[in-house]
Amino acid sequence: MLALAVPALANAQATADKPKTEAATVNDIIVTAQFRGQRLQDTPIAITALSGDALLSRSYNTITDLSNTSPNVVLKPTGSAFGPGAAIYIRGIGQADTSFAYEPGVGLYVDDVYRGAVFGAQLDLLDLDRVEILRGPQGTLAGKNSIGGAVKLYTKKPNGTNGGFIEATTGSRDRVDVRAGADITLVPDKLFARISGVTRHQDGYLTRYDFGCRNPAYASAVPATAGSTGNCVIGHEGGTNYTAARLALRWIATDNLEVNVSASRLVDDSEPSATKLIAMAVSPILTPGVANQSIFLTPAREYSNYSTYQTPAFTDAAGSHPTTVWQPNTRLRTWDTAMTIDWKLGDIAIKSVTAYQNISGRYGTDFDGSPFGINTGTITNGHRQFTQELRISSSSFNKMLDWTLGAYYYKATSTIVGGDIIAPGAPFSSAFYSDDRIPARSLSGFAHGVVHVTDKLDLTGGIRYTDDKKDYYFERQNPFNTSQTSYTAQSLIDGAVGRFSGSRLDYRANASYKFTPGIMAYAQFSTGYRGGGINPRPFVVQQVVPFNPETLSAYEIGLKSSLFDRAVQLNLSGFINDYSNIIFMNTAPTVVGGVLITPQNSTPTNAGNAQLKGIEAELHATPVNGLNIDASLSYLDFKLKSIGASGATIANITLASQAPFITKWKGSVGVQYEAMLGSSGSITPRIDFAYQSSFYTNVDNNPLSNVPGYTMLNGRITWNSPEHNWSLALAVTNMANNFYYLNKVRLPIGITTGTLGAPREWSLSLRRKF
Repeated sequence: MLALAVPALANAQATADKPKTEAATVNDIIVTAQFRGQRLQDTPIAITALSGDALLSRSYNTITDLSNTSPNVVLKPTGSAFGPGAAIYIRGIGQADTSFAYEPGVGLYVDDVYRGAVFGAQLDLLDLDRVEILRGPQGTLAGKNSIGGAVKLYTKKPNGTNGGFIEATTGSRDRVDVRAGADITLVPDKLFARISGVTRHQDGYLTRYDFGCRNPAYASAVPATAGSTGNCVIGHEGGTNYTAARLALRWIATDNLEVNVSASRLVDDSEPSATKLIAMAVSPILTPGVANQSIFLTPAREYSNYSTYQTPAFTDAAGSHPTTVWQPNTRLRTWDTAMTIDWKLGDIAIKSVTAYQNISGRYGTDFDGSPFGINTGTITNGHRQFTQELRISSSSFNKMLDWTLGAYYYKATSTIVGGDIIAPGAPFSSAFYSDDRIPARSLSGFAHGVVHVTDKLDLTGGIRYTDDKKDYYFERQNPFNTSQTSYTAQSLIDGAVGRFSGSRLDYRANASYKFTPGIMAYAQFSTGYRGGGINPRPFVVQQVVPFNPETLSAYEIGLKSSLFDRAVQLNLSGFINDYSNIIFMNTAPTVVGGVLITPQNSTPTNAGNAQLKGIEAELHATPVNGLNIDASLSYLDFKLKSIGASGATIANITLASQAPFITKWKGSVGVQYEAMLGSSGSITPRIDFAYQSSFYTNVDNNPLSNVPGYTMLNGRITWNSPEHNWSLALAVTNMANNFYYLNKVRLPIGITTGTLGAPREWSLSLRRKF
């Protein structure tokens, strides 16, 4: 039923050119959050929906750009310590660690296909029809790991128009981007294809300097390297070298059967994220000849560091080791294939979604940002997953009941391979090479129904049962001879196996009432969970233990309104969420039979319960033809109710502590106006302002893990030809040239680094539609 509505969906989302005498209205967007096409304003869920044109007008290129638009949504690139990924948080719940031992806290979907890993989730917004951001737990609609919400990307489907576009962009730091898409009719009225692609290249904005060259007073301890240039530069971070392509085929076999098949490929050889050393307080034996470790901190507002991506030669209990050189770049490769079948049998619609994903990525890390290589490594991650979803939908009792029944299967195998050297040469050093394998399986069945009690009152209910299983097979080898086990305490972990299994029942009850055709209110109770797993970073074998799922019970009310002849759209929501079994790190020394095994511990443990409260507002207005205003505002309050678990020590956390990525206030305003120039076309200036308050990246709320609040001002001016087939756009992001952080990582060894946002940038884009 959903796929058969594609032509109507495309028509509903198209932007109509209205004459000046016609009343200005806010365009409708059709969403499929409840398994069938509905107007955004008729869907009783807190949703932010953006069309492909809206993404273009805001100069959005990647998924983390969406953070500026949606209330109570934080999307940030993961810290360089975790490789390429996206930390996605909705209403204070998400996941920033890319280890496959952890499950995402927000479901990420592309064309209804779930992506089961945080690693590799920094997606390009390539050739999209729309984006739907669902806030609040989606346990019955989206399934497991949508405890915070879901982000759904929908690509443009082939439609037989034989049209397309090509866009070329140049800009700051030798930026060169090319985007293109083409729609092709292969067999009239039956078979269509769409090809799209993007390539993005840009130099990095953070400079890696040679410490010895820049600080000759310390040359005896850290001599200059031969690789540095005359200005002491040895490299950069934050640069982009990204290419992706997608092929989609659409076969309309009969009036009742449609098949969509797609395949996509991504090749990313970008530099590591721009990472600046913020604080260092490590053992003096790790910085021989340099007592003042603050010298490794480059000027406060300078985009720079002293990372070398090398571990200097050192000697430990296993002997002498030569200098180890790590790769200072990210290498990510993905393959995605999917097939969606929509088959209508009378009043019954059957939908099948089959998909396979293969992700492989390597990233080098220089955690300390200093020339001493205190914590360095190279990790290669792999993730292969197969998913199958089947839905049956229909209407019964003279269309009084709309219902959907479905089943879902997920199977994945992930691998983590690579070396890590911590505190080389120190008595407490750790050196190992991991070759870990993490298989996972999930099965679920679900039901969803909407009862139209009257033409104004709807009652919605849903239920989903899920059975999960995940294992973790550990291998710890000598990084200098991988045929041997690790010669440190990690050797005891080699061959260990951790296991998690569990089941969960989620449900949803919703009542919505239309006071007028343009005003609807709803009240809802829903649940969700984030799957359990196994401690991925044990120091000793006794710490190879599982942790259980986090769970959420959510109470929400909302109002959706279209006012003044649909010239204004105002949506409000408020919620109270009871958050249980929150995962904290157990730092208690490991003791067995009264004997201390190790004082080191960072085992994830279910040890907290909290309550989150918040309000959200979204506004879209078209006061007059050509003028568009959009705005959002959100407030989020987090309060711990209890802390602790049997035998666990949750250090430096109190009931006043804030969970990671809790952004108390967020707001945005965007204004654009299309001025008609007669036979010369039109010109559209747009300005976007966004603000987010500070947040912590560690639950102990150490000041070093605080990411300060910041504002962002972006601008764009676009010329369109009279036929709307040519456009030229000049855009400037971070117009105020603010220096700000996107993320921070504080390591137990005594190092804190931060991921920097880009400085002011300009771009010029020429676009041709055909």
